[in-house]
Amino acid sequence: MEAKTPWWFWLVAVLAIFWNSGGVMDFTMTHTHNEAYMSAYTQEQRDFFYGFPLWANIVWALGVFGGFIGAVLLLFRTKFAFHAFAISIFGMVVSFAYQFTAGMPSDLHTPGTMAFTAAIWIIAGLLMWFTVVMQTRGILK
Repeated sequence: MEAKTPWWFWLVAVLAIFWNSGGVMDFTMTHTHNEAYMSAYTQEQRDFFYGFPLWANIVWALGVFGGFIGAVLLLFRTKFAFHAFAISIFGMVVSFAYQFTAGMPSDLHTPGTMAFTAAIWIIAGLLMWFTVVMQTRGILK
């Protein structure tokens, strides 16, 4: 017998899509050098982001697109959401390690950016946990 999907599962899945869309948008706007978006950053900050080596951009993409795909897979109730979130966390680990050790401009080390970074980690961890719980309850197939 198939487990009944609770209403709040759909809420979490949709909120996860919206949350992870922000990362996809940030990545896309940064890599297309969108002037309207990037005007919020100083030239030093822009140079930092634009100067990432290819491998750092690849792991950044794994982080943001892995999270977005994981959220979409949640909506489709598939166990592969876990794998996408795992790829996302791998990308986050390597990407943030690079960013924090590659001469990040000091004005990006504010309490606000650190709090936002912490929120990214907490939400990513909660989404991983959520997929495991939903899989054990038979919601994800």
